[in-house]
Amino acid sequence: MATVRALATRRRVLIAIVSGVAAAAVAVLSLPAIGDDADVVVYNGRSQYGDEPAFRAYARETGETVELRGGTAPELYERLSREGAETPADLLVTTDLANLWRAEQADLLQPVSTPRLRARVPPALRAREGAWWGISVRIRTPVRSTERVPESAIRGYEDLGDPRWKGRLCLRTSNNEYNQSFVADRIAKRGAGETERMLRRWIANRPTILGSDVDVLEAIAAGRCDVGLVNHYYLARILAERPRFPVAPAWPDQAGRGAHANLSGVGLVKGARHRANAVRLMEYLTAPEAQREIARNGELPANPAVPPAPPARAWARVKLDPIDVDRAGALLPEAVALMERVGWR
Repeated sequence: MATVRALATRRRVLIAIVSGVAAAAVAVLSLPAIGDDADVVVYNGRSQYGDEPAFRAYARETGETVELRGGTAPELYERLSREGAETPADLLVTTDLANLWRAEQADLLQPVSTPRLRARVPPALRAREGAWWGISVRIRTPVRSTERVPESAIRGYEDLGDPRWKGRLCLRTSNNEYNQSFVADRIAKRGAGETERMLRRWIANRPTILGSDVDVLEAIAAGRCDVGLVNHYYLARILAERPRFPVAPAWPDQAGRGAHANLSGVGLVKGARHRANAVRLMEYLTAPEAQREIARNGELPANPAVPPAPPARAWARVKLDPIDVDRAGALLPEAVALMERVGWR
């Protein structure tokens, strides 16, 4: 457990950051007073993205006490489900909209809509009834070695199944939520049969299965793979520090639907004890100041008035195919079963 403390101009500000299921359980047991005293409690699935500056800035501006309890998006969904009406959470912030969809379907979120939210988040990046609002856009894209793979070699996701990449393809594990959402969205839009054929061609290339998107990128740079599949912002962060890093995005389907785009987002927890404060924080997370902080992570801001940060700024015109949250969310179990069936470990 890591606790960050700062002083505000008007009153003490406390931001408690807890990562992982075990640590979160410790926090609930050992720090009950924090939740009782906080002005707003956030279950924060973005805790691993260095997201604290946006919350710190909000605390400084408002003088409110903010408590962050971290974990992965699936962990936080399970925690909310388990706690039910007894949850201390006011907001749920996740890194994958399938988890917000699950929370909405489980009646864990309540709709909210304000003029500021509507002005800052386009309709395509928010729930129709206001159960969740996008914070950032994340593109799941093929990537290639700039040293061994020509720019024209990858035009679509199907191209990762080209036999030329046998033994040269890197993928993240199948239990990763980004991969599962990608496959579920693919089933929703292309059908189960076409999706299965594509995945079987990928697996026929005997991919190297790695634990993270960063591992995939580093393996390509080191020459252990030639192509892979990652979220774009992992590459953006590396390129910001190492401009000569020899990996580039291979934007797929630019003459068709576009590249699969997921979101990180925020929803108001049903029965939130600090509703007014929570809505104010939701508005802040979509405001330019917080959006610029989020953009520094390499993600694309949900607020169209805020440009991406370099090097992602050069990718702002990529044609995107936003995830169909309602249909893809319902297809997650089928996606997981399909991935297991084709042998994606």
